[in-house]
Amino acid sequence: MNTHRLRLLAASILLVFTGRASAETLTLAEALHLARQRAPLILAATAQIAEARARLAGAKILLQQNPTLEFSAGPRRTPGNTLTDFEVGATQAFELGGKRRSRIAGAQAGVDRETAASQNTTRELLHDVAVAFWQTVAAQERLRLAASADANAGELLRGTQRRFDLGDVPLLDLNVARNAAAKARLQLRSAESEQIAALGDLRLLLGLPPTEPLSVAGDLKERRLYQLDQLLAEAAGRPDLRVLDGELRQAEAEVQLGKSFAVPDVSLGVRYGHDEGDVIARGELAVTLPVFSRGQELRAVGSARATRLRRETDANRQMVANQVTTALTLYEQRIRAADELARNAVQSAEENETLARRSYEEGEISMLDLLLVRRESLETQFLYLNALLQAALQRVEVETHAGVLP
Repeated sequence: MNTHRLRLLAASILLVFTGRASAETLTLAEALHLARQRAPLILAATAQIAEARARLAGAKILLQQNPTLEFSAGPRRTPGNTLTDFEVGATQAFELGGKRRSRIAGAQAGVDRETAASQNTTRELLHDVAVAFWQTVAAQERLRLAASADANAGELLRGTQRRFDLGDVPLLDLNVARNAAAKARLQLRSAESEQIAALGDLRLLLGLPPTEPLSVAGDLKERRLYQLDQLLAEAAGRPDLRVLDGELRQAEAEVQLGKSFAVPDVSLGVRYGHDEGDVIARGELAVTLPVFSRGQELRAVGSARATRLRRETDANRQMVANQVTTALTLYEQRIRAADELARNAVQSAEENETLARRSYEEGEISMLDLLLVRRESLETQFLYLNALLQAALQRVEVETHAGVLP
């Protein structure tokens, strides 16, 4: 092993140990868990549930109207005498026809809707986190391939320089090796930039500060088997569908509230007073007459809204089924494409690079032929990496559409 390889090995070992000591290495499950705890969008969506619960507390109040207390007093003058008359009365209105029950039903549906909306926000954000995670894993793998190509190009340049100094190779070979090393270094810097960008996107989604060290650990070759029937059953309870269900129940409660306004409300009261020195006490009963305002607007708007939501729910359920079926089909297709590339190209490309290096050292092929084989091998590895990434991202789509993302 030459001095350069020893330096590379030492640097790699140092990088591994310092990285573990200073950076937080996240798996996908850990990244999703961290997003649930710290992501600003999820925290804001959760706060909306408290608002809906406050409205429910208001709807549960037994009597929506406060009692009314009335007092009147004044002098009554008669020939030779002045009396002070007064009257005190208290009344309380009572709603009939199930108005309170309808308000509670609507408010509870609102709580369920906001809960489902919060869960749907979480589902969508976790999708973005999973996508950013796998893109970061792929960026790390691209950086590894680029670093390996840079090391090979540097080693070839040094070997060619020695052979040129000895007069074994022409200046053309040396210049070609220099160009190859420069291109490999440029590709390495590009891969480093891609990794920085990917980590930045992931930090943003996780709510992490830009100065906090971060790395990820994941296997792009991971495979999962799914049953379409099971995925469709899980997707039927997706939170965005439950949001529509909550809105529908709110509309139905609004219709029932409108119908209750056709039932008269009553008010009960008592009065006590003095009139010309006589004590007067009496009870009161008042009944509203729902002649003009009978909840027509609430019934009409609620009915129209409920009709629209039922149609929208049916359309969305069909859309979700199509999303899950299509996503699963694409996932299986991309897995087959990646596996086929691995069988027919990746292994042979690596073997060709080894054989080409040996043939070059023995003088059987030129440097241009060696670099052509190496470029073909590297392109094949990058193509395979991209195929694995596309399969991993499609797996995220399957689990997101089915609502089963961990």
